[in-house]
Amino acid sequence: MQHISSVKKEPLIITLVLIALSVMPAISEELAQQTKPRTTGEIISQSSAADWRGLDQENSLYIRLKTGLVVVELAPQFAPQHVANTKALVRAGLFDNTSFYRVIDGFVAQGGPADSSGLKAPENGQLSIPAEFTTTNIDQMSFTPLNGADGYADEVGYVDGFASARNSEKTQAWLTHCYGAFAMGRANAADSGGTELYVVIGQAQRYLDRNTTVFGRVITGMEHLQQLQRSASLNGPVDVSAHNTIVDIKVGSDLEIQQQMPIEIMKTNALAFKDLILARKNRSEDWFVYAQDYVDVCGVAVPMRLKKEKE
Repeated sequence: MQHISSVKKEPLIITLVLIALSVMPAISEELAQQTKPRTTGEIISQSSAADWRGLDQENSLYIRLKTGLVVVELAPQFAPQHVANTKALVRAGLFDNTSFYRVIDGFVAQGGPADSSGLKAPENGQLSIPAEFTTTNIDQMSFTPLNGADGYADEVGYVDGFASARNSEKTQAWLTHCYGAFAMGRANAADSGGTELYVVIGQAQRYLDRNTTVFGRVITGMEHLQQLQRSASLNGPVDVSAHNTIVDIKVGSDLEIQQQMPIEIMKTNALAFKDLILARKNRSEDWFVYAQDYVDVCGVAVPMRLKKEKE
């Protein structure tokens, strides 16, 4: 009876195996599609409206050069005094008709009044203010860690769109000198900065972290800064001031609505941005041969876009 039973089951087993083999390619292809990492472009295009935030016009600067417009997003959560004082100086017109007088190729473009020693402080601003190299005010929940080794900080990540760093105790945080970082120059004294605005126009200058106050970043218009004439010397003497005019600087909220750029920035605590970090660590586009499984904090550009008009 056992032999007869076994014979009867054999055609059924063969049939099931054939069915399994026939559907396996389709299942494998579907699984591959599900597990294949999305590209950065796919992540951005598939993001939802909730993954984006509008530019805070009150905490933005519009720097008008002869070559075009540069828009800076300020970071009052990291350096509130620098943000408030710089906006006061901007509103007083201190930077209008000045220049980027020190432009070192691959390093920084520094601008404002070339010599502030003879300037009179406006009623609502100071020519020098205390340094704000670090802050203790960053909510740990707003910090999106990169989870990678870093030579300049215990931990790096992103806060409200800004590349940031913090200590191992998570008690201090600061902004990093990535490409486009907006910071305040100073003399030897730590508290001597106030009018010497600069932007990193070359590779990341992380050794400057916690040595000057970074209080913003350029979100659009870097191409215009790259067109500035370079200083002839590596020491950057004031030899290009006649060529790199700053026509004026305005606080975004002081402009007419039609002059304000409707910029949206991806939230760096959104799931879409966390996916984007993973995509940047291992690029899955067809061009790439080798996946590095690594990216540094300056290697993930926070996406921005112009807000779409309602249809």
